[in-house]
Amino acid sequence: MTSPVQRLMEKEVDRKQFLLHTGAVVLTLTGVSGLIKALTEPTGGGSVSGYGASSYGGKTEGHK
Repeated sequence: MTSPVQRLMEKEVDRKQFLLHTGAVVLTLTGVSGLIKALTEPTGGGSVSGYGASSYGGKTEGHK
Protein backbone atom coordinates (compact mmCIF):
# COMPACT_ATOMS: atom_id res chain seq x y z
CA MET A 1 0.00 0.00 0.00
CA THR A 2 1.42 3.41 -0.96
CA SER A 3 1.29 6.47 1.23
CA PRO A 4 -0.58 9.63 0.15
CA VAL A 5 2.74 11.44 -0.24
CA GLN A 6 4.08 8.69 -2.50
CA ARG A 7 0.93 8.81 -4.64
CA LEU A 8 1.21 12.60 -4.89
CA MET A 9 4.86 12.38 -5.96
CA GLU A 10 4.03 9.81 -8.65
CA LYS A 11 1.23 11.90 -10.14
CA GLU A 12 2.20 13.65 -13.37
CA VAL A 13 1.50 17.39 -13.47
CA ASP A 14 2.32 20.06 -15.98
CA ARG A 15 4.28 23.21 -15.19
CA LYS A 16 1.18 25.33 -14.60
CA GLN A 17 -0.29 22.88 -12.09
CA PHE A 18 3.07 22.56 -10.34
CA LEU A 19 3.43 26.33 -9.99
CA LEU A 20 -0.14 26.71 -8.78
CA HIS A 21 0.32 24.03 -6.10
CA THR A 22 3.72 25.39 -5.07
CA GLY A 23 2.32 28.92 -4.81
CA ALA A 24 -0.59 27.70 -2.73
CA VAL A 25 1.76 25.94 -0.32
CA VAL A 26 3.97 29.03 0.02
CA LEU A 27 0.97 31.29 0.63
CA THR A 28 -0.41 28.85 3.17
CA LEU A 29 2.87 28.63 5.06
CA THR A 30 3.47 32.38 5.11
CA GLY A 31 -0.13 33.04 6.07
CA VAL A 32 -0.03 30.55 8.92
CA SER A 33 3.30 31.86 10.20
CA GLY A 34 2.03 35.45 10.00
CA LEU A 35 -1.08 34.51 11.93
CA ILE A 36 0.96 32.77 14.63
CA LYS A 37 3.27 35.79 14.84
CA ALA A 38 0.32 38.16 15.18
CA LEU A 39 -1.21 36.07 17.95
CA THR A 40 1.98 35.55 19.96
CA GLU A 41 3.60 39.00 19.81
CA PRO A 42 2.16 41.73 22.00
CA THR A 43 0.81 44.80 20.29
CA GLY A 44 2.33 48.25 20.75
CA GLY A 45 -0.79 49.40 22.57
CA GLY A 46 0.54 52.58 24.14
CA SER A 47 2.41 53.98 21.18
CA VAL A 48 0.75 56.59 19.03
CA SER A 49 1.76 57.28 15.48
CA GLY A 50 0.61 59.65 12.84
CA TYR A 51 0.14 63.40 12.52
CA GLY A 52 0.79 65.18 15.81
CA ALA A 53 2.26 62.15 17.56
CA SER A 54 5.74 63.64 17.99
CA SER A 55 6.77 66.52 20.21
CA TYR A 56 8.21 68.44 17.26
CA GLY A 57 7.89 72.12 18.07
CA GLY A 58 7.69 71.57 21.81
CA LYS A 59 5.05 70.43 24.23
CA THR A 60 1.57 71.85 23.78
CA GLU A 61 0.05 70.91 27.13
CA GLY A 62 0.44 74.41 28.65
CA HIS A 63 -0.74 76.33 25.58
CA LYS A 64 -4.44 76.98 25.07
